[in-house]
Amino acid sequence: MRPRLFISLPVYVATLFCLLHLGSSISYAQSNTLEHCLETMHRARKAISESRSPNQQTLFPVLDPTYQKHQQNYDNWAECVKGQKAPLSAFQTIDGESYDMATLSGKVLVVNFWFMSCAPCVAEIPALNKLVKEYKGKNVLFLGFSSDKAAALKPAFFENHPFDFKIIADARNIIIPFHTNSFPTTYIVDQRGIIHQAWIGFVGNGMDSLAPYHKAKSAIDDLLTTANK
Repeated sequence: MRPRLFISLPVYVATLFCLLHLGSSISYAQSNTLEHCLETMHRARKAISESRSPNQQTLFPVLDPTYQKHQQNYDNWAECVKGQKAPLSAFQTIDGESYDMATLSGKVLVVNFWFMSCAPCVAEIPALNKLVKEYKGKNVLFLGFSSDKAAALKPAFFENHPFDFKIIADARNIIIPFHTNSFPTTYIVDQRGIIHQAWIGFVGNGMDSLAPYHKAKSAIDDLLTTANK
């Protein structure tokens, strides 16, 4: 049986904060499909919030009809971004490793947008680390783009929460072209640089601690199998 972990109400509250972390501080100057996907999600989110009545509130967010509508909205966004080019550019990890389009080409990429004080981001780290261990030596690259400044990513955090992804700090220049302002957000990018799958938040309604692992594994295996045919 899969290990299960109930993610507490405070984590759900934190999730709502994380899903709005960047908010309106980002200027979406470009006009492209990824921007359209984000704007469509925002319009739907606003409509859902405006239609909510006080008696819809519940102690458990997953039982709230409004929560379910928001989740469907995030699923619609995921379908919208699928098949679009991942707008990655050159970057350097906190360990000094440099990557560009040439070094990324031909690899399956697992791209995770996160930050240290985001509770659902931290909650999914063990599941993400399990992916890194499983695909060690295979043509898969795991990238964690944090909005935190490099100076804030102190060793003390990683001592308590080891994160085996290649970590990139102060990554707003990477995050902005993706036109997402929610955390955590995960993209599975194929060997041609095309978004194969994406999702927002801690998947699996927070009931399965390994839900992010299972969701990503399915997509990664699909891409690796296709490449070997």
